[in-house]
Amino acid sequence: MSARPAAEGAGVSSRGCCSLGTTSRGGLLACPPEILWEIAPRLLDSARPIGQLACASRGLAQSLCSTGRGSSRGLRVGSISTCCLTALVEGLTHVNRSDLELLRLDLSAQGGGRCSRVEVERALWELSRFLPGAAALRKLSVRLASFDVTMERLRLGTEAWEALIRGLGGLAHFRKLQSLELSYVTMKASQATHIMGRTPQTGAPGRQLRRAASSPTRGTGTHVAAAAAAAAMAPTAPTARQGLLLGGFGGQPSTLSLREPDGESTAPLHLPVVAETAAATVPQSFLEVLQQLTRLEELRLTHDEIFGSTAQLLPPVLKSMRKLQYVDLTRNHIPKQVMKEVRAAMPKDARLVGDDQQTFFFY
Repeated sequence: MSARPAAEGAGVSSRGCCSLGTTSRGGLLACPPEILWEIAPRLLDSARPIGQLACASRGLAQSLCSTGRGSSRGLRVGSISTCCLTALVEGLTHVNRSDLELLRLDLSAQGGGRCSRVEVERALWELSRFLPGAAALRKLSVRLASFDVTMERLRLGTEAWEALIRGLGGLAHFRKLQSLELSYVTMKASQATHIMGRTPQTGAPGRQLRRAASSPTRGTGTHVAAAAAAAAMAPTAPTARQGLLLGGFGGQPSTLSLREPDGESTAPLHLPVVAETAAATVPQSFLEVLQQLTRLEELRLTHDEIFGSTAQLLPPVLKSMRKLQYVDLTRNHIPKQVMKEVRAAMPKDARLVGDDQQTFFFY
């Protein structure tokens, strides 16, 4: 995690582990200028010395932290780069959202097999809550691991996948994101087109059972069963009580007039509506959210088990990205013909990587 003072703009990396004593009255400033010039850049590029300096200097501590409310409160951090889920969650909890410009999580650097699926999904939940307030975020990179702690393939559940889509949808509202990477995240066609809030259909409806030929009631219950099945499949109109939950549009309070059974209308009800982004209120799929990232310059979808059926859905999305310069689809299962279609949908000056690095299974 890197911190940056407002006046200096200095980056801070979490990889630094040196210590700096500030208990003496002279401290670091008492060193000769040539020594200070030599060691200061190294110390200011480490998180621990910056923290110790902040504890000794009230002015530095005030410049590192924001005292606002909500998302504008916390440590003023320019970037977070970590391979630890705990560090990610702690960082997202204590940093100022409006100052963060780069966020990178790389679990593949550890080789996988160190985190459980529950821990990964919990971290993605925290990330999805953080992204809608990251107004200055320009680069987002999420690289998961191939396997979890039980050496099973790490696949996100439906709720975690929807949370990630919801976070990206809130981030697309600011139109600042320039680079997006989602690696080792399974993206089958059913997931890419999955609408948030809808339960995916896992199979075909079961067949209708028939009564035995010796049953005395054979033929009497078939019409009733068919009518019940048709009623269950038919869409139902919202009731008056359900209509109260629909709210208004555009953040304006809606007025709803209910009618009693005798036909007389009651007094209108004014329903306040909380103003939210369109991505948070309108059900969307991953492809629809991706299409809203019109300022995207780099897109990396590697090791995501993307097959040809999923890759065929990418060209309409890529056409909306006018500033796209780089697309990486390495280590997926995309045929060459589909890769040509993806390349044709990209801008002429954009570069497509991974055409010759696809994985196919032959049985």
